Amino acid sequence: MAIKMNRSYWNIIEARRQSERRPNVIIITFDCLRPDRLGGLGYRGVRTPTFDHLIEESVVFANAYCQAPNTWISHGSLFTGCNPHRHGVRTPIRKISDNVQTMAETFREAGYSTFGLPAMSLLSKEAGFARGFDEYCLDQLQSEEGILSHRYYRSASDTLTITRSWLKHSSRPFFAWVHYFGIHKVEKSLLDLPTQYRRQYSEYAQYYDGKVAFADEQFLAPLVAELEALGLLDETILVLWSDHGDNLHRVEHNKPQWGHNWALTEDVMRTLLAIRAPWALPAGGKRDDIAQSIDLFPTLLDLAGLPSSLDQFEGRSLVASSPQTDPVVYMENLCQGFVGVRRGRFKLVGSVSDAPKQHRQDSSTSTDKSAWHIQLRDIARRLLPAGWGEKGERQSEEELTEEKPNPLASWWKAKGEPEEILERLLDRGKFELYDLSLDPEEKHNIAAENQRLVSEFKHTLQEIATQIVTVQLAYSTGEEEARVEERLRNLGYF
Repeated sequence: MAIKMNRSYWNIIEARRQSERRPNVIIITFDCLRPDRLGGLGYRGVRTPTFDHLIEESVVFANAYCQAPNTWISHGSLFTGCNPHRHGVRTPIRKISDNVQTMAETFREAGYSTFGLPAMSLLSKEAGFARGFDEYCLDQLQSEEGILSHRYYRSASDTLTITRSWLKHSSRPFFAWVHYFGIHKVEKSLLDLPTQYRRQYSEYAQYYDGKVAFADEQFLAPLVAELEALGLLDETILVLWSDHGDNLHRVEHNKPQWGHNWALTEDVMRTLLAIRAPWALPAGGKRDDIAQSIDLFPTLLDLAGLPSSLDQFEGRSLVASSPQTDPVVYMENLCQGFVGVRRGRFKLVGSVSDAPKQHRQDSSTSTDKSAWHIQLRDIARRLLPAGWGEKGERQSEEELTEEKPNPLASWWKAKGEPEEILERLLDRGKFELYDLSLDPEEKHNIAAENQRLVSEFKHTLQEIATQIVTVQLAYSTGEEEARVEERLRNLGYF
C-alpha cells in the first residue's frame, strides 16, 4: 500500500521553505546493487543489518527504476531529473547537455557547499558530472598527467576515508554525493574483498553476496556511525540508491556470464531507492507506486524546501502521494540496441535485429552443455597447426593475411549513433511485451496476442524518445576517446 503524505508533513516542508535552516543532503549510490539482495527487502542469503536499519527508518520505493543499465546514463538521469534524450548522455563519450541544470548546481545556487566523490573514471569532469560541485574528488583514479592509473576505481576503504574527512570539515548546509563501486565486477587481481568474506559467501558472480555484506559492514555501518557522532544524521536527508542492478543468470554465446550494460531486464533496471528524512517522511513507509531515478531531483528540492520549476524535470516529486495515473518509465541502452517503456503492469522492450540476445538460467548452479562444446572447440582450435581453420580446412593466403576487424573496439559505435539506432529500431525493430504482474521474470512474450497494446506503447515510446532537444553531443577528441575506451576496458565493459 502506498504511504500518503498528510497535511502536517506539507506544513513542515513549507516551514523549511520559510526558514534559513536547511537540511543537509547525502546521496550514496551503490553501483550494481540489486534491491532483492538485501535482508530488509526479503533476501535471506546475506546479512545486511545497516541497510536493513536504514530502510526501517526510511521510505522505501519497492518499484524503483533506473533509466539505463549502465553507470554513465543512469547517473546522468539522476543528476538532471531528465531522460537520456534530454540530458544528452547516451554513450560513454557524450557529456551532460549545457541546456540542463544539474542537481549540484541547483543546491550550490541555494547556498549549499557541494561535494562529489565518484568511484569510477567514466564519471569524469569532461563528461560534465563535476558541474556544480565545489569539490569533485578524482584522486586515485587518474595520475597527475590526467592519464588513467592502474587504480581505475576507488576502493571501499578510500571512499570511506575521504568521505569521513570531508564530513568533519564541511560547512553547513551541504550537498554530498558518494559513489560506492565495491559491488561491481572487477579484475580478479583487484577484487577488494577480504578473505573472510570469500570464505563465508559463495564465489558465484564474483562473491556477489559477499560484496554486499562487505559494503554493509565495512562501508555503510562506519559511515552512519560517523554521521551520528557528528550529530548530522537527523539533520540530513539520506538517500540510498543503486544506479542499476545486475543480471546474475545471463548466458552469452552459450557461456554462463553475468553483468549489465545489456538488455533492459527487470533484474538490471530495478534499483534500490530509500529516502530517510525523519522530519518529513514517515519511518518504515513502503511505496508501491512506480518511482524513477529522474524523480529524485525534484523530490530532494521539495524535502529541502527549495523552489523548483516543473518544466525543468521529466520526473515528479515523490513527496506527494501516489499519482492518479501510472507514470511512464522510459529506459534505453541504444548502443547495445535496446529501448523500452513501462506503464502500469505492462512493459514493452524493443531491440534492433542485430542486438545481442540474452537468455536466462533458472539457477546459479545449472550447467550449460553447449558451453562445454564451446570450450572443447576453443581447445581444438588452439591445437590446430598454423594455417588451418577451426573446421580443419586449409586457409588461403588471403585469409591468413587479411586484417580481421576487432568486434570489441568502440562497441558504442558498432551499430551507429544512438539516434540512428533508435530510428531503425522504431521502424523495423523487434518488440516484446510482458505483463509484469503475472510474469515478473519476463519469460512469456505476449506481444503477438496484444498488437493493439503494442502499438499504443510504441507510440508512447516514440513520443518520448524522439523529442527534439538541442544538446552538445560529444566531449571527446580522438585522444580523449581513446582514453575513455581504455577506461571502459579496464572497468570490464569490453
